[in-house]
Amino acid sequence: MTRASTGTYRGASSEERREDRRNRLLDAALGIIGTRGLSALTVRGVCEQAKVGPRFFYEAFPDLDALATELLLGIQQAGLDRARRAIAETSADPEARIRAGVAALITELTDDPRRAKIVFAQAYGSEALMRSRFDGMRRVAEVIIEQTRVVLDLPHGQDAAVGVTSQLITGGAAELVLIWLDGRLDVDRDGLIDLLADFAVDMLARIPALAERLRTTKKSAAS
Repeated sequence: MTRASTGTYRGASSEERREDRRNRLLDAALGIIGTRGLSALTVRGVCEQAKVGPRFFYEAFPDLDALATELLLGIQQAGLDRARRAIAETSADPEARIRAGVAALITELTDDPRRAKIVFAQAYGSEALMRSRFDGMRRVAEVIIEQTRVVLDLPHGQDAAVGVTSQLITGGAAELVLIWLDGRLDVDRDGLIDLLADFAVDMLARIPALAERLRTTKKSAAS
């Protein structure tokens, strides 16, 4: 009588081994892209660094774009999750909560400079990564919209103004971080966070005036 295989090897199930290989490939991609750039990423190189055979690479990812995209999305999500937690754990003062969210997001992305380079710089080397970067920026904008409504308790009728402001904050912040990473902004990380937080606070404070301007413009166009 043949005994059925449990799929367990050295105490790990087949699913756990697949997950471990996947994580090793993601870690290897972080090391390669974050230090040598996206152009250095190859199936052979990432497999050698992860100590995973090519067969298992294709079991985990259909191609290199899929690997790099999952890495980028994971980094972005970790930053958003940390920002949400920081806002929730901060006092009710609106400005303090905004600053806490900005600090948490930037700290998460820059604690490991490789993560920041992937989010803000290396995405430009791939169409798939650029799409994911834009998707990530939209998610950041959605979090800003969500948290702005919670933190500032805005009246109804300002959705368009909140949306426009969130896009301006997200795009402006991304470009400023990119300049900082390139060494063209002579401030340390705390200074960068202060600049970004000041920008976010100032922009959010302008929402009522922007809402009125958009309302007036809409009326003029309709007349």
